[in-house]
Amino acid sequence: MTQPGTLWRYGHSTDVLGRIIEIVSGKSLYQFLKQRIFDPLGMSSTMFNPKDGTEQQRVAKPLSDDAFLQTIERERLANPDWESGGGGLFSTITDYARFAQMLLDRGQLDGRRYLSETAVRQMTSDHVGPGSGVARDYFYFPGDGFGFGYGLAVRTDPGHAKPPPPGSLGELKWDSSAGTYVGIDPKLDMIYILMEQTDRERGRIIPAFRQLVYDAFKPDDKVMP
Repeated sequence: MTQPGTLWRYGHSTDVLGRIIEIVSGKSLYQFLKQRIFDPLGMSSTMFNPKDGTEQQRVAKPLSDDAFLQTIERERLANPDWESGGGGLFSTITDYARFAQMLLDRGQLDGRRYLSETAVRQMTSDHVGPGSGVARDYFYFPGDGFGFGYGLAVRTDPGHAKPPPPGSLGELKWDSSAGTYVGIDPKLDMIYILMEQTDRERGRIIPAFRQLVYDAFKPDDKVMP
């Protein structure tokens, strides 16, 4: 579509990275993630394809009028062994919270280090901001006021909205097409997670959820109104 390094575009890069991990490790993506991340972190309910009857019953189903997620669900059921680096894991708030807490604690949790401090610093730094040469268009997924690190959006400025959305400079976030949202705020030493299964309603629910989270703090605890 464009020359590399000239425009931020949501694409298949993380899917390609998942395949590279498989080639280098000699394991399936799930086997690698399970050995290196899920089991050590105690994320026992995180997987690509819930096969056990109990696990299947816990899977949130798309709303009946959400055509996009209904299509995705049909494709998933038709290809149960597909493991995507860019999405498709099933998890719980408890599991996701441990992963987010590890990032908040700069790559370590419960006395064990998972990522080097250098890796975390690179992941949480903006690589597409002023001076990078990377342009943005209408499909800049990190959103207004956010730069992009390695797989995470990072808050760099208030943005153009008046008043600006609540939050702190340096906060990290990512949200999925199904509405799952994770926020990591080092200034407030806080993680917050929203689990929902709706493409149609996420644009309304996520801003309201963020507002509720930050309204719980005193005004002088916040970087932005």
